[in-house]
Amino acid sequence: MINLLYASIGSLGFGMVFKANKNKYIYITIGGLLNYLAYYLSYKYSNNIFLSSAVCAVVTRMYANVMSIILKCPTTIFTLTGLIPIVPGGSLFYMMQNLVLKNTNEALNQGIITGEVILGIVSGMLFASSILTIIRAIKKKLISF
Repeated sequence: MINLLYASIGSLGFGMVFKANKNKYIYITIGGLLNYLAYYLSYKYSNNIFLSSAVCAVVTRMYANVMSIILKCPTTIFTLTGLIPIVPGGSLFYMMQNLVLKNTNEALNQGIITGEVILGIVSGMLFASSILTIIRAIKKKLISF
């Protein structure tokens, strides 16, 4: 569970790099923690990198939306910093390293992992955005009555 701490600190660090307001640091840190917790739990029960990445992208997008409403600020800062813990930097590095070393089989394996994570993040973000659009449309219709 030390990874939860690392994910939180990593998100906080990127919040600082992106020059977020200091009063939002705690929410950025919580976003990173929730993201990695969602990834950890979904991977533990599904053992599927794509699905786990998609689940944590949905959790991150929903958290960012809720925080933007509560704190009256853009979702971008919570989305970007929240996704940092699952960005596939390690597998991308190992893919490139193995390409340089001409270990094509291992490079292909790492490339597949990188692709799964990236596609999972994109799919999760699209799914969450679709759900939020549907919720907004329903809310708009209910208000217009």
